[in-house]
Amino acid sequence: MTLPAKIVEPMNWDGLKHEYGLDGKRLLPWEGVTFPFGGAYCVVRKDTVSLDHVNDPADEEEMFVCIGGEADVVIGDRRHTARQGDVIYIPAGVPHHVDACRGEDFHFYTLWWSPATCSAYIASTGDQ
Repeated sequence: MTLPAKIVEPMNWDGLKHEYGLDGKRLLPWEGVTFPFGGAYCVVRKDTVSLDHVNDPADEEEMFVCIGGEADVVIGDRRHTARQGDVIYIPAGVPHHVDACRGEDFHFYTLWWSPATCSAYIASTGDQ
């Protein structure tokens, strides 16, 4: 098996971009590698709230892997306390946001996917 040219993405903390009311860096997809999902490292700064939104496209689902800090993740009308090690699922079409109301920055990695991204991945592997 031949390894792709890039197999490690070092974190560039100066490369975080402010969008959706948080600081983040989109890490997936990588050039030359096909994934069935997108991904980003995110930081919601203490005492701030990320943008309440519904994913676009409307059939896109999302998962947060909580890395550090503690915050409230609001999904629809339900508020959940999130801590390091927790995994949170956001169903398609449901509004959501992160409220870093617990006095510390909240770090998480997010993955998102839709039937279209999964179909494109399957098509790229030739396994239909």
